[in-house]
Amino acid sequence: MSVGMTPAAIPPETLAAGLAARILHDIAGPASGVASAMELYADTDDPGTRDAALGLATSSVSALLDMLDFSRRAFGGAQDPLDDRTLRRLASTQFEGRRARLEMTSDLDPFPGPVAQAVLILAHIAAGGLAAGGFALLTAARDRETVAVRVAGEGPGARLAAEVVEGLAGRPLSTGLAGRWAPARYLFALVATAAGELTAVAGKNRFVLDATLPLRTV
Repeated sequence: MSVGMTPAAIPPETLAAGLAARILHDIAGPASGVASAMELYADTDDPGTRDAALGLATSSVSALLDMLDFSRRAFGGAQDPLDDRTLRRLASTQFEGRRARLEMTSDLDPFPGPVAQAVLILAHIAAGGLAAGGFALLTAARDRETVAVRVAGEGPGARLAAEVVEGLAGRPLSTGLAGRWAPARYLFALVATAAGELTAVAGKNRFVLDATLPLRTV
């Protein structure tokens, strides 16, 4: 299976609703963790239980802040450059608590804003495609005219959901979850606006996504 860029008109409110659903889904878990920890802390006088509750609250707050920071940078339209260290940290948040792992190699520092967004969204899509575990290699390289970003995922059951494929191809959502489709469709719009190219190829237990953006537009 492979997809290229075949744009179709998408109502902006449809894309906005899908992105909102994705962000709310991602922050719901950590937010619930904070609420549960505070409830546990308030309902007991046992020092050990309270310490455990504070530990849960601390880890949940950290995860929540990471998710908010990721969403702001990936989907918030930030155009300022992002340094390599920060970008790696944000990309890795998508793999925390998952069975899959991420490795990044790059010769860019800092990353232009649109390139940083593309890297983060590709990391997000790769993490979702490796739900059963595996390995993702994300690379970013530049020449005199373009920046090329690639993420290659491999593992048991590695796949791109149908709605992700539709989003990457610029097509409307026909079935599946809007929260999966919207980030892929947003990436399509980001790359198309920069006059770049976006392709995806998937086979058994593997997939490769490539985004190429002209330097003159980023």
